[in-house]
Amino acid sequence: MGSYKGRWVVMIGFRGEDLHRITPIVEDLKRQYPAQGYNIGNSKFPQYDFILFCFADSRDQAHQIGMALVKKHLPPDLNLLYWTKEAGLTKYNVEMKKGT
Repeated sequence: MGSYKGRWVVMIGFRGEDLHRITPIVEDLKRQYPAQGYNIGNSKFPQYDFILFCFADSRDQAHQIGMALVKKHLPPDLNLLYWTKEAGLTKYNVEMKKGT
C-alpha cells in the first residue's frame, strides 16, 4: 500500500455472478485512466464476492469517480453502491469468510 498512502480508495462490492459483466468494463477503465489503478479483488465482506477498487488523489475526486462509475460506467440494473476511505489509515473490521 506504500505508494497509495494518503490517497483515497473508491470501492464497489458485487456478487460473483456479475463478474463477467464488470471485468470488461474494468479492463477498459484501466486503459482510459491508468493513474487510478483500477482492479478487482476478492472481498472479505460477507455480502460481496468481489470488490472493484481504484484510487484518487482527494476525497472529492474519489466521490466524483464513484458516482461516475455507478451512474455511467457500470450496468444500472445491478444497483451498485460505492464507498470511499483514505488509503493506508485503517483496516475494516470484518470477519474472514469460511475457507479464506
